[in-house]
Amino acid sequence: MKNEEVKNLAIAGGGTGGHIFPALAIAMELERLMPEIGIKYLGKKDSLEERLVSNRDWQFIPIPARPLKRKLSLSNLLIPFTLMSGSRLTKAIIRNHRIEGLLGTGGYVSVPALMGARKARVKIFLQEQNSFPGIATRLFAKHAELCFLAYPQAKRYLASESKFLEVGNPLRPDFEIAKREEGLKFFGLEQDKKTLLIFGGSQGAEALNQKVKNSLEDFRADGNIQIIWQAGRYNFDHYSSAFNDSGVRGVILEFIDRMEMAYAAADLAFCRSGALSLSELAVVGLPSLLVPYPHAAEDHQYHNAKVYDDAGAAKVIRQTELERFNLHEYVSGLFSDPDRLKKMSEAARSLADPDASKKIAEKIIEVLKW
Repeated sequence: MKNEEVKNLAIAGGGTGGHIFPALAIAMELERLMPEIGIKYLGKKDSLEERLVSNRDWQFIPIPARPLKRKLSLSNLLIPFTLMSGSRLTKAIIRNHRIEGLLGTGGYVSVPALMGARKARVKIFLQEQNSFPGIATRLFAKHAELCFLAYPQAKRYLASESKFLEVGNPLRPDFEIAKREEGLKFFGLEQDKKTLLIFGGSQGAEALNQKVKNSLEDFRADGNIQIIWQAGRYNFDHYSSAFNDSGVRGVILEFIDRMEMAYAAADLAFCRSGALSLSELAVVGLPSLLVPYPHAAEDHQYHNAKVYDDAGAAKVIRQTELERFNLHEYVSGLFSDPDRLKKMSEAARSLADPDASKKIAEKIIEVLKW
C-alpha cells in the first residue's frame, strides 16, 4: 500500500457454501496481497455465512435479506420491503466504514447489498460460479466494473454492455491436492483396484444413494472396484448397513473431512454438479458421472454439468434417467478403458484455473487503484 490508510472492501454472498466459499477464498487472497485491507462481510444474521466468517479476523455486518420462494408464498410479498431496508442499511454501512467497493458472489443476500452499493456509488464487482448466472448477476452485470465468470457460457445470458473476465471458480480456502498413494492409505484401500468416489453434499443425495445401494450386488460380484461413499446424514444407518453387508471393498461415511484424500484415491466420481465441486474435480483431473440436482434454481446444475460433458470430462445423467441407468456397467466399462479415462482426466484439467482467487483479487486491487 502507498500509505497507512486502511482500504475497505465489502463482500456480500450467502445462503449456500457455493456462494460463500468463493467469497472467502477471494477475501483471503486479498488479505494475502494487502495485509492491511479491511474486509467487511455483509450477510444475513444467524446464517451459514456468519458462522463461517466468524472464524476469520473480518467484520461481519448483518443486513436484512429474504429468499425468493419458488412456490406461491406470502413471504414473497415482503421481499420488496426487505430489499429497500437492506439497501438503505448497506448504503449507510458503506459510508460509515468508508468502503470503496463491493464484491457480490451471489445468493439472495447479495441483492440488497448490491442495490445499496449502487446508491452509494461505489465500484461493484461480481463473481459468478455457474454457467447459467444467478439472479444477482443477471440484474447487476451491466452496472459492475467487472464480472468474474467461471464459465464463458454465462456471457450469453448477461447484458451486452457488461464487462467480463473469464476466470475459473475460486477453490475452497483449505483445498489441497494429495497423491494417490496418500489417499489410498488414508482410507485403507488397495492399490490394484479402481476406486469410485460417491458424494452428494453434507446431507447426502437420496437418489444417488439409492442407486448405489441397488448396485452393490453388481459391484460385489465384480470384485475389482472399491468405493468411497459419502452418504450424508439422512438414512445413514440404512445405507451403512447395506454397504457393510454387501462385502464390497471400501468405506462409507456420513461426511468426508479430508476431501483432498478422497479425490486423490479416486479414479471416477459419481456426484452432483455444484459449481465448486466441479471446479475441484477439474483441478485434480478427476473424470465424473454427474447427476444434476433437478430442483436447483434455473436448473443451473445441469448447465454446469453440460459444460463438462461437452468437453469430454464427464457424462451427465438426468435424475429421471437414473433408475434405468446401469451404474456398474458404465463404471466397469470406463475402468476397463484406460485411454478413455485418461482423455476424460485431461479434459477435466483443461477446464481448471487453480489461480482464480489470485487473478480476481489482483484485478479488484488494480481497478480500485490500491
